[in-house]
Amino acid sequence: MSDKSFSESMKNLRSAANRIGGPATSLEEALALFDAGMKESEYLNSVLEKAEQKIEIFDEQEGSSHE
Repeated sequence: MSDKSFSESMKNLRSAANRIGGPATSLEEALALFDAGMKESEYLNSVLEKAEQKIEIFDEQEGSSHE
């Protein structure tokens, strides 16, 4: 999933969430969509965690250069 963009992954997650609640969605399809949504969520979370770590490192470097 690493070749996917953050935006594309968010779009897929939203789509899965919307389809799960649809009246024409079977239980089996809803479970498959839930699994796919969880994978997208895990990917999105990892991207955000990496970004947060980079920001923290940048802040630490900026803080030490101004002392």
